[in-house]
Amino acid sequence: MELNSLKKIIKYRSIYSGTKETDILYERYFIRNLEKFNQNDLNQLISIFNFYSDDEIYQILTKKLQPNQKFKSLFKKIDKL
Repeated sequence: MELNSLKKIIKYRSIYSGTKETDILYERYFIRNLEKFNQNDLNQLISIFNFYSDDEIYQILTKKLQPNQKFKSLFKKIDKL
């Protein structure tokens, strides 16, 4: 998928998550940093949205839940942003 299309999908998914808490976190971690992610990272972000519920992503970003092994490296990168 084209890079710009991936970014649009992630922006849309991040803005309409369903709760204010996740909207705020997604803005901070994903939308503001889209330019720092490469195409592989963006593909993984879409996989994260498909794999986890918004509540689970929230819990991972707030360190209350550990991510699945296949997503650990991306969450580490996100943490450093």
